[in-house]
Amino acid sequence: MSLHFEVFSGGSVTIDHDICATCETKACVPACQQPSLGSVLEIGENGLPALTVTPEQAKRGACIECLACDLACRARGAGGLRFVLPMPELDEILAARAG
Repeated sequence: MSLHFEVFSGGSVTIDHDICATCETKACVPACQQPSLGSVLEIGENGLPALTVTPEQAKRGACIECLACDLACRARGAGGLRFVLPMPELDEILAARAG
């Protein structure tokens, strides 16, 4: 089971709840709740990360795509969060180098 939502840039966030269930810190949530950040994550009733907004609100920009949740999960969590952002300029550079 996972939590998945889209973000304004056209990217997405996926939080694997099976991995989160083994995470002692749930580091993504306090990272997201810092002042001046989007604060779209909370601990849900099941003890796992949940959205504080609707998926539609997250997609319209409630999630500010700061990557704090991703960095915290990688550094202090269990690695169950995946943030995917479109990077067309990088894709072009890599294609040019390969070609």
